[in-house]
Amino acid sequence: MLGVAAQELAKELGLVLSEAERIVRLLARGGTIALELENLANIGIWCVTRVDDAYPARIRKTLKHQAPPVLFGAGELTIFHQSMIAVVGSRNLEESGAAFARHLGAICARASVTVVSGGARGTDRVSMQAGLDSGGHAAGVLADSLSKSIRQPDVRELVADGRLVLLTPYRPDNGFSVGAAMGRNKIIYGAADFAVIVSSDYQKGGTWAGAVEALKADWCPVFVRSDASVAPGNKELVNKGALPISDVELGGMEDVVEWMKARADLRMKQPELLPA
Repeated sequence: MLGVAAQELAKELGLVLSEAERIVRLLARGGTIALELENLANIGIWCVTRVDDAYPARIRKTLKHQAPPVLFGAGELTIFHQSMIAVVGSRNLEESGAAFARHLGAICARASVTVVSGGARGTDRVSMQAGLDSGGHAAGVLADSLSKSIRQPDVRELVADGRLVLLTPYRPDNGFSVGAAMGRNKIIYGAADFAVIVSSDYQKGGTWAGAVEALKADWCPVFVRSDASVAPGNKELVNKGALPISDVELGGMEDVVEWMKARADLRMKQPELLPA
């Protein structure tokens, strides 16, 4: 965004002119910004803005003006241009849910589909790790410190191998907060072709809030695990428009993308079958 006129910035980012002019004034202090970006680059962190060609196109197209103006990350950003399925759910995951998340992550890897999630304990890590263990790719949209995350040896190795990419819309040194977790949820959905909710509480928690927001905004087709043992929120999300997916259906899948596309297309056609 350095050197961009206020009018152009306002148009590209959907800002009022006064906000764009303020950003331009702040960017005029380019020396400090350049030094900070150089320091980040030295530890393997890149930065892209919404006006950059490298910015994930699906996030920009899906979220429109809600797409974060700036993203920080580590790893191959081009992974975000691949086919992606978001896998989200509770941090406190029961064994049947964990088995479902692991199975889904492995199926995504076999179909050359990247698992995108939040990198948190529970559903996020289980599904991402399963995808990686099966030879696939994973993308994490973090609500915690990116700088801290990439210092972990196993994370650094996966990032260096080009199999894991991490990004955040927040300062790379920011720690976790509930607000940050809520705010990054839309990016997970915005990055995905499809989303699967493994486990959700009812009317509380980040998984529920993110799913309801995604369903209202129609960012992508949203599926939810639907079996006898699922959490109460799962059943209610079906009532709100999420598409059910069972353990049995997951087990019989040959091509996860084609299966989800067919189900989503069928849902879109259903109103046409109703009598006038």
